[in-house]
Amino acid sequence: MCVEIIQGGPEHVDAAALIWAHAVTARDGYDEVPTLEEARPGIENALANEPSLLLLALENGEPVGFLAGGPQGTGTAFINYVGVHPDAWGRRVGEALLRALPDALTERGYTGAELLVFVDNVRGVRLYERLGWIKVGDPAPHPSTGRVEQRYSFSLAQAQLGRESV
Repeated sequence: MCVEIIQGGPEHVDAAALIWAHAVTARDGYDEVPTLEEARPGIENALANEPSLLLLALENGEPVGFLAGGPQGTGTAFINYVGVHPDAWGRRVGEALLRALPDALTERGYTGAELLVFVDNVRGVRLYERLGWIKVGDPAPHPSTGRVEQRYSFSLAQAQLGRESV
């Protein structure tokens, strides 16, 4: 299947929220998928400040993944969400989203991005490290859940150097 990455807008928030609800249910073993009403506020908050980022991954015109984030008071974007519907796991949707990220960052004037990932999210950790994201600091417990997470950083300058040396 071919994955198309598009710039998302307000009309895509519900699709992103539903993808996230299904993804965290599968990843974390929840008994019930969170409702759209439960999932939507987090996505809306991630996009509340400009310049925000919403990339949507489509397969045959249907949303199967997304990436969302925005400013954090520096020239670096904070990526709040990278989500792929479990039905699309293993089809490199997350990779396609992350490979589209440098252009989206450049278009919005960012010099890089950061994100947090639970250290037990082996699929996510493996993907970020394979694509050149660098660990920053030591893992720490999430303030509300206590689940251990690691900060990762991605620099457009590092990415450019990597491309030039290939």
